[in-house]
Amino acid sequence: MCGIVGFVSRTRDEALLARMLGPIAHRGPDGEGAVVLESGDGWFVHLGHRRLSIVDLEGGVQPMAIDDGLTITFNGEIWGYRELRASLLARGRALTTSSDTEVILHEVALAGDEAVARLNGMFAFAIWDARHRRLLLARDRWGIKPLVWASLPDGGVAFSSELRSLLVHPGIDRRISDDGLASFFFADYVQPPHTIVRGASRVPPGCTIAWKDGQIEGPRAFASLEELEPPAETDAHAVAAELWRRLDTAVSRQLVADVPVGIFLSGGLDSSSVARLARLHVGPRLQTFSIGFDDPEFDESSHARLVANALGTTHVEERIAESTLLDLVAEALDHLDEPLADPSILPTWLLSRLARQHVKVVLGGDGGDELLGGYPTYRAHRAARVYEAVPSALRHGLLERAIEALPPSDGYMALAWKAKRFALRWDDEPVRRHLRWMSSSDLPDVRAMMPSLGAAEPPTLALALPPYRDSLNRMMALDLATYLPSQVLAKVDRASMAHGLEVRPPMLDDDFARWARSVPSSFKVRGGTTKRLFRLAASRHLPKEIVALPKRGFAIPLSRWVRGPLRAHVEEALSPTGPWDDGLLDRATFRRFADEHAAARVDRSKPLWALVVLDRWTRRQRTLDASATHVSLSPSEERVGVRGD
Repeated sequence: MCGIVGFVSRTRDEALLARMLGPIAHRGPDGEGAVVLESGDGWFVHLGHRRLSIVDLEGGVQPMAIDDGLTITFNGEIWGYRELRASLLARGRALTTSSDTEVILHEVALAGDEAVARLNGMFAFAIWDARHRRLLLARDRWGIKPLVWASLPDGGVAFSSELRSLLVHPGIDRRISDDGLASFFFADYVQPPHTIVRGASRVPPGCTIAWKDGQIEGPRAFASLEELEPPAETDAHAVAAELWRRLDTAVSRQLVADVPVGIFLSGGLDSSSVARLARLHVGPRLQTFSIGFDDPEFDESSHARLVANALGTTHVEERIAESTLLDLVAEALDHLDEPLADPSILPTWLLSRLARQHVKVVLGGDGGDELLGGYPTYRAHRAARVYEAVPSALRHGLLERAIEALPPSDGYMALAWKAKRFALRWDDEPVRRHLRWMSSSDLPDVRAMMPSLGAAEPPTLALALPPYRDSLNRMMALDLATYLPSQVLAKVDRASMAHGLEVRPPMLDDDFARWARSVPSSFKVRGGTTKRLFRLAASRHLPKEIVALPKRGFAIPLSRWVRGPLRAHVEEALSPTGPWDDGLLDRATFRRFADEHAAARVDRSKPLWALVVLDRWTRRQRTLDASATHVSLSPSEERVGVRGD
């Protein structure tokens, strides 16, 4: 688990490579490597690496090269790499390390780009092929690991694990992207391939991008979210048993490491199931980690303790006062390489800090909601069938007016909040309806915040998915393509890697996820029950109180905070020095939002928090841009090697 960076240009610049490595040092505190390769036709290939040592602690140093002319810088883990390594040895390949990094190189040497689709894991990597003078960038199919890139003025290309590192390169347009900004205020995140700046792009999940002689190929998808044929088994108990067996295989694969592995334990169904299975493989020395909050409405620590006691794990818990979370705002936001308005970054940050004091690797439960039907939105789609039967005049008249008049509530998932989201963001087209239900701010508000948007729409709404016979599984695939990689996984990656902690998601093991996607939604959501199949599978292995728990997010009392202790941050963002320079945002609209929220007339906490996040990012970026010409050489710049190929 690491950070990667590099660029191809007409000029050799070891100092620039070292400066680009600096901002991602937190991703790999255990070591640094860099190399410059001469292509032979006037290009210089710069590859850099920051390492968090998890597998083959001595032999996995990067950038790594093999005799086939391939050199890699790699971030991530390949599940089942030991089996792949044995297969390579049987095919006559000579491997000199026991690392998964070398396995990737040999697989690509044998099968080229096609090898990427065979890799089961979380990864982002760049491979320079000296024989074909070609750079290959690849990102795993679920978007667990980040990868951004940019075309350079001289025809070259640059890439990095994080945008902050990429923007150290002087050849990249740093102006705010209209599409990126619209995506951010609509959905809390920037939908790939966009980033928040015009000059950089994000490699979409399950895609490769290649550079050769000044030309870009791609992005090319090696994975898709098309509908899969359902399993032949129709008995719910048999399918539930298969789910548990497959999840056990995924957990056992992801426990492979040369350092101890712990568990993020919230007490919810997903993390509790992962902990149950890991405990069988690791034994009582397995460490589980959770945090608790003083506010009982947002505290789930009792559930985590219940599971830990039932399983007999070594449980580590930290109780967090509200003041502690609030004190963390500036530090956590300053570690975001790109604006991300998910406020649960704060508790995730603290949980990561706690776990890193004991282990380098943890397993988490991410992916279970999108694969197995965990979000309340999926129940709402069932209810939509009834709502559609109500005459349109009644829906858009009496019902909507009554729902709009409901007073706002600061409570978690309050009834008024859910009713307003359901009715006031209604769309007759199911995909658009789903995206609007999942969004942070609805279209009318986004257009008010960004008058320059006009009749255009945030790019998330342009996402195309193939038709499905199973309409609810299609909505889950939509979340796999949007919300999961760009918000959930991005949040976990930034919060954990800020502390040099690797988080592995067993439910996104390719074999398990493909099988789970194929299961009909009627097994997953029925009536008012979400994750029905998963609850059935876990009922034999977990306390019944945990199995019956409704879905809860890693929430904080954002609405109350924005009205109270975070109001100073809002006012700072609303000041003339806020993010208004490019004229894309309407300051008067945000002023109105702030006044409405302060008076508790309308809950405007999400767009106001997003403004705070953007303001913090733009201020930091201005400072970095201003100091870019005054950067002194770091000691790491003296460790860059130069090699000719």
